Amino acid sequence: MRTSLLIALGTLMALRGPAFSQQLEEYTPLQKERWLQESQPLQLKLYGGLAYDSNLFRLSDDADAQAAIGSSEKSDMIYQLGAGAQYEIRQSRQKFIAQANVTEYRFQRFDNLDNTSNSLLGEWQWQVGNDWNGELGFGHRRYLESFAEFQQNLRDMVNADRVYGTANYLVYSRLKLTVAADWNDTDHGESSRDFLDSKINNTTATVNWVTPAENTVGAQLRKARANYPTATPVGTSLVENDYTETEYSVVTYWRITGASELRARLGHTDRSFDQAPNRDYSAPTWRLNYIWRPTGKTAIDFATWRELSDFQNLSANYVRVTGISIIPTWSLAPKWALRGKILYETLDYLGDPGLTAPTAQREDKDKIYQVSLLWTPLRLTELDFNLERGRRTSNTPLADFEYNAISFLVTRYF
Repeated sequence: MRTSLLIALGTLMALRGPAFSQQLEEYTPLQKERWLQESQPLQLKLYGGLAYDSNLFRLSDDADAQAAIGSSEKSDMIYQLGAGAQYEIRQSRQKFIAQANVTEYRFQRFDNLDNTSNSLLGEWQWQVGNDWNGELGFGHRRYLESFAEFQQNLRDMVNADRVYGTANYLVYSRLKLTVAADWNDTDHGESSRDFLDSKINNTTATVNWVTPAENTVGAQLRKARANYPTATPVGTSLVENDYTETEYSVVTYWRITGASELRARLGHTDRSFDQAPNRDYSAPTWRLNYIWRPTGKTAIDFATWRELSDFQNLSANYVRVTGISIIPTWSLAPKWALRGKILYETLDYLGDPGLTAPTAQREDKDKIYQVSLLWTPLRLTELDFNLERGRRTSNTPLADFEYNAISFLVTRYF
């Protein structure tokens, strides 16, 4: 039970962010584990909660709130009520999973943002013989876009669809080949943000050396192709944002001891744009995650990363995100777990097409502090309480902000 609580809290904390009230509907490993423990293939859940956010639209203290969002008040209370279902069947060595969540959000002050969000997933986990296995699936999400980047009172409902598949082939006991592909289609409902609509396809090939302890070290090649149907207006010109990306990496999963493990990717990313090649990017990228469980009641999760994010505005096509996070977890009792999180990120806004007067490159720094408490007072009943404080500093006027957020969620499984 303690291990399950640690895992669940870790996932919940990872989902938090400036728009955390719209992220609570995600499944956690604890939820999946409990559903899988039941004998019946169909599992249901109901959940409800509320969240308070002191600066919903992430406005700077120097901004004119009345002009920006139509109100001098920046805070709001958000209520949510939702239901979820999971259906799983096993046939021989095959597994089929279907999941669905539907969540109704109601905003006390800014009721123009009221929305119904949902997430759907269908996945086939296949295996052929002893040497071939993989996944084939489809996912869909509909959600309210975070206000951290555009800071306006707009109800931008995003529809994100993903089709994905992987195939693993064990050449022999020490060598494994993996091929993966995914197709992503993102559509923004707010017409003024059509330039963010995208179709991004990734193909990845990995060769892993497998040790007798099932640790792996390998080489990975990823190719991506991105298409943005709507060009971005820059001055009096329209700029196409289509690009091709190639990434070469060394990857590893290594269980260092029985209480610690390392997942790492160290590589080099090249991004080339079809138009305005001065926006191209070529530099190292990485992600490292180290988990240490010194006792059965405690765990520390350390992560660092430098990756590209496909954000766009009129002065930048993408963001290079460099960050570090530390997440300690403590299982207070069999039904209680406490977790904290400290996250620090630097966001470098890159990809200026150079069609307007030169401006200083924008750089933001984010700091997020979180504390979360998970309580399971009854079997298949969870209560999650979360506190969060965030701050962004920026060298761009009116891009800085601070906020405090509190959320409470009750979930019942059937």
